[in-house]
Amino acid sequence: MTPPSPLACTWTTPRPRTVRLTVRGELDYDSQHLLVRTAREMLAAHPECRSVRLDCGELGFCDSSGLAGLLMVSRLVRSAGASLYLDNRSAELDRLLRRTNLLDHFTAPTAETTHRRQDS
Repeated sequence: MTPPSPLACTWTTPRPRTVRLTVRGELDYDSQHLLVRTAREMLAAHPECRSVRLDCGELGFCDSSGLAGLLMVSRLVRSAGASLYLDNRSAELDRLLRRTNLLDHFTAPTAETTHRRQDS
């Protein structure tokens, strides 16, 4: 059995108004506060942000507390007027999101996104 991998969160700004938040390690009861705090700090540092790309490619584990953290990040991002995208999701994360009926919450277009597409 491999030892738990502590969560690490970093962000970059690959494009104007876009922030990429990368998570590495395990997202659980002990670490979800770090993700939420990092997202809050990131949004405060980039008030012009309209797109948050949460890179889950190196997320090793996510439990129900981790899902609660993802939901909190989603609320923070939407409150800031931005959209959240979960990039590089593993099959395990997709299964967990499907099982908890959260996949559409994180992957379906928001009403604002749909409205913008119709105006284009």
